[in-house]
Amino acid sequence: MLQAARWSAMPVSMTDDEDAIDQINSLDAHDRALAIHEAGHAVVARALGAEVVFVEIDLATGNGGSRSSVFADNIKNLAVSVAGRKAEHAFAALALRSTRTEERSRHDLQQMENLLLRFPEAERCAARAASYRLAAENLTANADVVRRIADDLLAREHIEGEELAALLAGAGPA
Repeated sequence: MLQAARWSAMPVSMTDDEDAIDQINSLDAHDRALAIHEAGHAVVARALGAEVVFVEIDLATGNGGSRSSVFADNIKNLAVSVAGRKAEHAFAALALRSTRTEERSRHDLQQMENLLLRFPEAERCAARAASYRLAAENLTANADVVRRIADDLLAREHIEGEELAALLAGAGPA
């Protein structure tokens, strides 16, 4: 009771309200970026012909992931690897830089570097460019599917099985 009286006696300014709203919006932006990022990986994998087993996010930790089959064609594997970050750019879902977004980017970058090492050095630049182009084309062609999956991820954090198959049914090659 005493603390409640103390709080009510403290003046509240518009700046306090604006700071709270900014903080909530920032958290929402991080969550949306995470959902778009993981949806991007899943949709590009499916559009290129992979079976996608699950896609998930953890809003509490800012982590996410998906599981899909691996391609024999490493350009396609690279495209799936870069699709998360490309989706954040394509859908204007870039959150302010934070440890959470840096870890996502670092993991994808490490995966991409490992895949690029499978190419002869003279072909790496072209392989990288081709994978970015392939990811961008498939994200653009399947924008509605990316948005639907991101919305579902924000609502329940994990999608698999028939529910995921139904959402990905519309994802096709660009």
